[in-house]
Amino acid sequence: MAISKAKFLIGQPVHHKRFHYRGIVVGVDLEFGSDDEWYEMMAKSRPPKDKPWYHVRVHDGRRTYVAERNLEMDPNANN
Repeated sequence: MAISKAKFLIGQPVHHKRFHYRGIVVGVDLEFGSDDEWYEMMAKSRPPKDKPWYHVRVHDGRRTYVAERNLEMDPNANN
């Protein structure tokens, strides 16, 4: 299995494509790093486990764990 390269870096502002929240990347796993029970309950769109996943601090203070395919660069971020 080939190891994926992360598209986003720690500290980078991101936007969730489906749920439309904004946040900051605070951690990166090059492959899914949680357990199968969490995946079955939370990852309803079944994103690939062998691609990068991100720990994101959301603008309201929550933390989420998000597959790379669900994120994009935050279009509102000042670069």
